Amino acid sequence: MPRLLLVDDEPLARERLRRLLAALVPAAELREAPDGDAAVAAIRDWAPDAVFLDIQMPGRDGFQVIAAVGVERMPATVFVTGYDQHALRAFEVAAVDYLLKPFDDARLAAAWRRIEARLADRTLAGEARRFAALLGAVGSPAPPPAPAYLERFLVKREERTTLVPVGEVRFIRSDGNYLELHTATGTHLVRDTLGEVERGLDPARFVRIHRRVIVAISEIKELQPWFGGDQVMLLRDGTKLRVSRTRREAVAARLAGRPA
Repeated sequence: MPRLLLVDDEPLARERLRRLLAALVPAAELREAPDGDAAVAAIRDWAPDAVFLDIQMPGRDGFQVIAAVGVERMPATVFVTGYDQHALRAFEVAAVDYLLKPFDDARLAAAWRRIEARLADRTLAGEARRFAALLGAVGSPAPPPAPAYLERFLVKREERTTLVPVGEVRFIRSDGNYLELHTATGTHLVRDTLGEVERGLDPARFVRIHRRVIVAISEIKELQPWFGGDQVMLLRDGTKLRVSRTRREAVAARLAGRPA
């Protein structure tokens, strides 16, 4: 039964969030904090699994709450705010998600799925640490830590900043100084280089098929021959992408589960 702490200085905002979470996660134990000081006390004394944290509050704001508790000791945190200018700073302190008021049921459900994933990761990490300690106790070397891969893209559009989880990306195509992130819900532009993004992606989940294109392996349906030794990659949604001749062997190796 997860423990969820709702922190907001507006009673109506807390009431609405409590109602939505009670419907979304009926088994959850919910508590509220009306300000930053109360939030710090509740996190220290009650040890919630996750915190839905307002940013702008009288006295201690959301970032000051994290500073008081310590980033490494904070529960999984979702910022809930009416302002989007804090998004980049929020993810610098390892926020799970950033809900911009007013949000709907579907957006809250997406945030909850990310919390569940974070809690599962922490459980697995705890098991790994205990196993490593056991191996150390019997004189065996501890396994190396898993590499940290890119989890999300921050997409700026006019005055708003939105999040695109890596798991929602079907393929990425470079376009001048920008990258097109193609997802089921549309295309998003981010300013970055394909090489830099490729270094941050999990190689077990993505493969570069062209100097301008990276594809999510889970989206690949089949490969078809094409002119001049090239191939065409057919995705599950019907999209066709060219696999360059110079990358055919590397792509085949990656799809077979071998290092490229």
